[in-house]
Amino acid sequence: MLESLRIQGFRKYKDFSLDGFGQINFVLGDNNVGKTSLLEAIYAWACGKSVLPLTFTPLARGRYYGISSPYWVMEELLATVNNRKQLPLMMSFEACADGNLVSFTHKITPSDLLTEYDSSYKRIPDGIVPRSNGHLDTTVAGGSALNPVQPTIVARWEVEDAQGDKSTIDLTVPQIQVSEIRPFRSAKYIDVLSYISVVENVQMYSSLKRERLMREVVEAIGTSFPEISDFDVIPYPDGSQAPVSAVRVDGESLPLYAYGDGVQKWFYVLGAMSLYKNAIVCIDEVDSGLHPGAQVDFSVSIIKSALRNGVQLFLTTHNIEFLDHFLNGLSEMDDVPEDRIRIITLREIDGEVKVRNLGADEAHEARESFNLELR
Repeated sequence: MLESLRIQGFRKYKDFSLDGFGQINFVLGDNNVGKTSLLEAIYAWACGKSVLPLTFTPLARGRYYGISSPYWVMEELLATVNNRKQLPLMMSFEACADGNLVSFTHKITPSDLLTEYDSSYKRIPDGIVPRSNGHLDTTVAGGSALNPVQPTIVARWEVEDAQGDKSTIDLTVPQIQVSEIRPFRSAKYIDVLSYISVVENVQMYSSLKRERLMREVVEAIGTSFPEISDFDVIPYPDGSQAPVSAVRVDGESLPLYAYGDGVQKWFYVLGAMSLYKNAIVCIDEVDSGLHPGAQVDFSVSIIKSALRNGVQLFLTTHNIEFLDHFLNGLSEMDDVPEDRIRIITLREIDGEVKVRNLGADEAHEARESFNLELR
């Protein structure tokens, strides 16, 4: 289990440390205090020397695969590091997990595209790589043997662990298919729109069916959506893959995406925790799309699922009402040890991010007795 984390040079964090994590960690705070960045840093550490997942999250927050402009990717890259004027761009993530200290240092060398994006970098003669390696690729979108594509190199991205082992890729537009090493630790990052992925929902469905957990998910969702009796995947007449459908009590079926955000998110989150057993799962804005009436049942569901599957959860929210529902739901469960749940508040004071870290019982008492603001 992840116990502590030190972030250097990433997003707004020049040098920031946080310890005392539990199995389920709620992160609260004002807008732009760094909640999402903290989750991204945890995910980046879990990726280890595996660079490719970082081109999707946190580099472009889900936008990279739809970006066709290398200048846009360069801009996203510069926004990822704390000091964008020092080349090469540097950031590092060090964590204590299961009693072991593990660190990864990222060195990102932009291509000469940078000097066109921002002419001020022309004063820095070193630390620039050519934007082209002369390689014509037919595996990227639009490429073929007769019409190969010349990828534009945005940067060369190197990750080094504490033992000096390195992994390097060229960050390109279009993205070149590269062989990937395995992440250091299994992890899943869920943003506010992840649950709309049809392909991943089918994977969640398959996992839940294999693990014989579908009935449990149906019953959990049924507490707030009693009209749903089951989930199914019914292939189209030509045998092609169809999306997950929700089966109603009257026997009718509708694609999952035809339902509201609450049903889709509930199914996706519980499916993810089944699929990513014994992993780190980060959920940004966990309350998004959930009606207040469903929040207690949803909270109980994700607590049970995390404990059952050995998942370490990191959740963010702006919604104090959702936190109250979470704490109320937790108080009704008598089999969750106090040290498993932490309520972490980030607050920026005089340009520095300060941390308040409470146990669930402390947080519940603070809210019930004193109406203490925990955001």
